[in-house]
Amino acid sequence: MADLQSTNRVALAKVREATFGVTPPTPAFKSIRQTSSGLAASPQTEVSAEIRPDRQVTDLILVGMQAGGDIGGELSFRSVDDDFEEALQGTWSSKPSIEVVTLDTQISDVSATTLTVAAGLGTPFKANHLVVLTGLPTAANNKVAKVSSATSTTIVFPASTFVAETAPIPVGAAARVVGFAGASADIAAVTIGGNALASTILDFTTLGLHVGEWIRIGGTTANSFFATAGTNGWARIAAISANRLSLDNVPVGFAADVGTGKLIEIYAGDFLVNGSSKRSNTIERQYLDHAPVTFEYLRGQTLDRLSVNAPAQKPAAYSRTYVGADAAVQASRFAGATDIPAPTYPVLNTSSNVGRIGFGGSLLSGPNFVMSAQFEINNNLRRQNAVGSIAAVGIGNGEFSVTGTLETYFGDSSVYQQVINNTLTSYDMRLGRQDGNKESLLFDFPSIKLSGGSPGVSGKNADVMLSAGFTAIMDAVKGYTMSVGRFWFLP
Repeated sequence: MADLQSTNRVALAKVREATFGVTPPTPAFKSIRQTSSGLAASPQTEVSAEIRPDRQVTDLILVGMQAGGDIGGELSFRSVDDDFEEALQGTWSSKPSIEVVTLDTQISDVSATTLTVAAGLGTPFKANHLVVLTGLPTAANNKVAKVSSATSTTIVFPASTFVAETAPIPVGAAARVVGFAGASADIAAVTIGGNALASTILDFTTLGLHVGEWIRIGGTTANSFFATAGTNGWARIAAISANRLSLDNVPVGFAADVGTGKLIEIYAGDFLVNGSSKRSNTIERQYLDHAPVTFEYLRGQTLDRLSVNAPAQKPAAYSRTYVGADAAVQASRFAGATDIPAPTYPVLNTSSNVGRIGFGGSLLSGPNFVMSAQFEINNNLRRQNAVGSIAAVGIGNGEFSVTGTLETYFGDSSVYQQVINNTLTSYDMRLGRQDGNKESLLFDFPSIKLSGGSPGVSGKNADVMLSAGFTAIMDAVKGYTMSVGRFWFLP
């Protein structure tokens, strides 16, 4: 007797479509880490209106086909990259990186000072970039180093930066820009004319930075951070010019510091903001207990809604809802299909992995400790049907809206007062691990208004809680509603 299909034996993957509803030839399916999938094909039918003298129904007529549904998951680094790009309909602005995908090819040699790379790959790397090296055969070479210069085929570092590698450079080894650093005493913190970082030599416009992007000021090694402790920490870029990086959100205690004798390090990540680049996918679901395996393909799947839920002392969860064209079930896989494994970074939790929840530019903590935080992106998509097609011929785009809820202890009236006053404020949340390279995700809503909420008295022997709903709106200066930061390394 054949085994019945277990939920533990259902594999999920997707591939981006170049043409809506059309699976690309020889598709490379990216595996999806999931906790549940409610995807379904939904035939649209009409009962025949024919009148019969024997009172029976003549037919049930297939008039359309819909496909889509929900996928649940847990947040982990890298596994959500495509999902947030599709939900925000933007495109990641990524810092320069090189990853070896063919043995000893993309990076082919490591000397004491130089990485030899495939033609063209070295060009985006600039002097003063901080680069994290990972996956190299010699453990001591896997570290952060500062670029001295670069050409199309080389990235040069100071003398004796590396131990020369004799083994081939393995698949998975990588060099990624994770920030920048100034020369001795070149970067200063200033407050005249607004909070900013200023330089004499370093040109901030050459480093691939963006207005609205968050940065981490200061490293951990000697002389890599400001002597004024309050000046080190997280800040957001407001404007960029050659020798001034203006900041509109700075650490508490940010103060002027000339950086005497310091080689200040600044850490930065990849950056994504909402746009209007709608994308569709073919989602593959394999039922591996069937013999032969059953393959289900849901085409034209366009991400409509994405929500993130961060309750206290739980894994950080997220879900997404797709709207698509049609589906097919078959006993053989799509011709030429290959697999891309899902990233294996650990699941992020809401206890030790929450680096910050910011509200109005300040850390939201005691006495208004956060009990849960949630937000949902909604693209308000719609299926576009037409005569001559049983499936949708397209997906119409709608308004980009973001709503959410912050549930806090009612420690004082500060949050409640902003609900009452319809105050324009901001909200940000950073999730990241404290071990390894401390990879992090940072969600930023630069302009929000609290849309409702009041203190709740649930009964005896309980804490008074405030559940404040918010709506994110377009920031009048930055021109976007939401951004996501992706940090590969933090000190």
